[in-house]
Amino acid sequence: MSEATNSKTVEWTLEIVPSHAENIHVFEGLVREIFVTMIPGTDHNDIIKALAAVQAGGFEPVPHLTARAFADETALAGFCDGMRENGIKKALVIAGGLSTPEGPFADSLAVLKSNAFHNSGVTNIALAGHPEGNPADPDSMASLLAKWHYIQEQGWQAEIVTQWSFSPDKVSRYIEQLREAGITCPIRIGVAGPASLKTLLKYAKICGVTAAAGVLKKQGFSLGRLLVSNDPKGFVNKVTGTEYFHLYPFGGLEKCAKWLTENAPPR
Repeated sequence: MSEATNSKTVEWTLEIVPSHAENIHVFEGLVREIFVTMIPGTDHNDIIKALAAVQAGGFEPVPHLTARAFADETALAGFCDGMRENGIKKALVIAGGLSTPEGPFADSLAVLKSNAFHNSGVTNIALAGHPEGNPADPDSMASLLAKWHYIQEQGWQAEIVTQWSFSPDKVSRYIEQLREAGITCPIRIGVAGPASLKTLLKYAKICGVTAAAGVLKKQGFSLGRLLVSNDPKGFVNKVTGTEYFHLYPFGGLEKCAKWLTENAPPR
């Protein structure tokens, strides 16, 4: 048995882009929920098709609902109708990376309060957490608490899914802060799947993961070291306060599935 299996029992979820929905068979028996991203510029109908493909593969699809990507209320209503027609009960509601909203929804709370979302059939809302802060929102903790309280008022279920990080200490402190603030729902920690450090550095710059430089300093800056593949189990074993983790497959689906097979107990 691996160190990760010996150290803690972990429940994993996975994140994919819509175009990967046809290749998820490699995760059979490894994960139950698969989150499907809403990439700017992607046709929302293609995302609905990807959700259906994930469902047909025997998994539970969890769509991203990116507030700033909807041009108007009609577009949001159309996507919410698609979720309801496919029996989707859980969604990750986020503001999104667009600096200027495409339409009237500037943040995730605006989507949560919309009539379209209330008619979507979704009753389990995942919210984004930022252990290293959110460059787009200096008051990210206050924003998260506002959404949390609104979800509680509606009688919905909630879950926090965090941005990935290289720092188990920062993540563990963040979990403590959420608990101290009164958030009692499951907290699912983002984990960068096995990939070269060079690849992870690229994604870190895009995602604002500030601990990337520190990790590279520890690993060394030579090209040879940059091509060494990251092994997530050391990070996972050092995180305290949760048994829920969310895998970002930056190194590819097959590499991540192989890692889960070797390091995570079967579901």
